[in-house]
Amino acid sequence: MKRSGTERQKGHDEAEAGLGKREFYTVSQLADLLQLTEMTIYRMVNRGELPCYEIGRVKRFRQRDIEQFLESRRSPGAARRGRETRRRVAAPK
Repeated sequence: MKRSGTERQKGHDEAEAGLGKREFYTVSQLADLLQLTEMTIYRMVNRGELPCYEIGRVKRFRQRDIEQFLESRRSPGAARRGRETRRRVAAPK
């Protein structure tokens, strides 16, 4: 089911407002929350990247599992990796 940008934004706003209050999310709710497509969510599940509960053909995602998944995908900032954050300036000729 395709939704308009306004409906998608409304769903995203509701998902943000509900973060922490909802224990389980549907594929659609999770896609809105993560700003991904539903197809991307299904692909991640099929590749074993994203844990879910399957009840028949219906998939549900537990908030705690989503948080753990996101934490495992977090990339450290440049300063944490030991990279210099300032730009190097070429020496005058």
